[in-house]
Amino acid sequence: MAELDSAVVKSYDIRGTYPDQVDERFAFLLGRALARVLPCERAAVGCDSRLSSPSLYAALAAGFERSGVGVSGLGLCPTELVYYVLGADSGFDLGVMVTASHNPPEYNGFKVVKAGGEPVTGATGLDDAFHLMQGMEADGPLVPRAPMGRVEAGPDYMDFALGLVGEPEVEGLRVVADAGNGVGGLLWALIEDRLGLEPVKMNFEPDGSFPAHHPDPSRTENLAALVERVVRAEADAGFAYDGDADRVVVVMPDGHVVDGSEMTACIAHRMLARDPACAFGVGQTTSRKVLDWFRARGVEPLIVPVGHAKIKAVLRAEGDLVFAGENAGHYYYRDFFCCDSSLLTTLHLLHLASSGELGGLVGGFAGPWHRPEREPKIEFDDQGRALEVCRRVALAALEEYPGPVEVTCETEGRVLRRCERADVLESDGVRVDYGDWWFCVRPSGTEPIARLSLEARSAALLQERMDRLLALFERHRKDDGKVREDCR
Repeated sequence: MAELDSAVVKSYDIRGTYPDQVDERFAFLLGRALARVLPCERAAVGCDSRLSSPSLYAALAAGFERSGVGVSGLGLCPTELVYYVLGADSGFDLGVMVTASHNPPEYNGFKVVKAGGEPVTGATGLDDAFHLMQGMEADGPLVPRAPMGRVEAGPDYMDFALGLVGEPEVEGLRVVADAGNGVGGLLWALIEDRLGLEPVKMNFEPDGSFPAHHPDPSRTENLAALVERVVRAEADAGFAYDGDADRVVVVMPDGHVVDGSEMTACIAHRMLARDPACAFGVGQTTSRKVLDWFRARGVEPLIVPVGHAKIKAVLRAEGDLVFAGENAGHYYYRDFFCCDSSLLTTLHLLHLASSGELGGLVGGFAGPWHRPEREPKIEFDDQGRALEVCRRVALAALEEYPGPVEVTCETEGRVLRRCERADVLESDGVRVDYGDWWFCVRPSGTEPIARLSLEARSAALLQERMDRLLALFERHRKDDGKVREDCR
């Protein structure tokens, strides 16, 4: 890799293809640059199961060590274990997870957090680190070694999690778990060791080529084998995880895949049962079946922006907010340093499954509400243009479909309610709700893409409104991009 590619630095992390965009030289320079941009004395590093992760992990550690930083390794681990170590006052100043999360096998990257679990974003250090890397020489070892120190935090993390969630009664519970050849099996090793619950195991062997299926459980095609196994085994629940196990999806005994909105509602329901006064947040693209279900019970959740760094910032700023969830499969907990945790989420769902509540909850949400199997995404040449066109489409739709129930706008990391035209013109994402349908348009936080989310009371209305909104995108984007159903 002769030159460093700035495209790998996203708003919330670093991600690119290996070895053309991200390689060992890049990782070594990143360790050196982070040590200067975010001064630290001790760093903890971990990695997922990707084939390139061990060498990137070692090179990153070597870069830290070259800059005088003491490095300890978590080795192969879920991303949330890095969050735990940085949040648990363990003496580390910085933590880095080598992972590309749910991306295909040829990708890899880095998630960076500071002490207390606070994410490091493009604006808070990643951009500066990359600029510094461009002027550095990679004078590290050609074959760097892994960090000498070792952190064994799994059992402590399990104690911590059970202290927050409580120990579920698992006797007689039948569970299937698909680790997707990522690191989700390491979470289940903690559960099995402590609770004695052994799941039917699928793809537990870490293998960065991901031979069973793509490491993204938000895609229904990647859940087909799990759904079949859950139904055939007459299991009480099935669990699926992405490559670094920071996303979790649940499958019901009848094969129904619990979507992110339903999962958020299930967790919030359990928290409300424990503390009826607790406040929680839901993502701006949350389904109306869940919002209507809450409102029918006199509960009004806080609407939060989409994106992990934004949600974590809201949790840190809103002192009474204890939990937030979003459709992508991430669930965030104030008591877990405002970070997302699949272990806490899994334990909450095990409680609901063992008590018999889970089926009634998932089957009781207001409906029907129809959503596209795959939501359209529109490509642009740059993110600024994507944002501009999202605003234009929202305004055009409001003119074409007057009388909305509510318009919400994301502005400066918050979601404003009951917005007017002027708010739309300054927003980073707009949702418009009507009685029988709604839509949300927003630019991606990591790529020059506009995202369109929508739901309707009938499949016919859904198709009609989706076609019309896509036509509005075509009109306003001119020649800046193309519409397609699926892109990374």
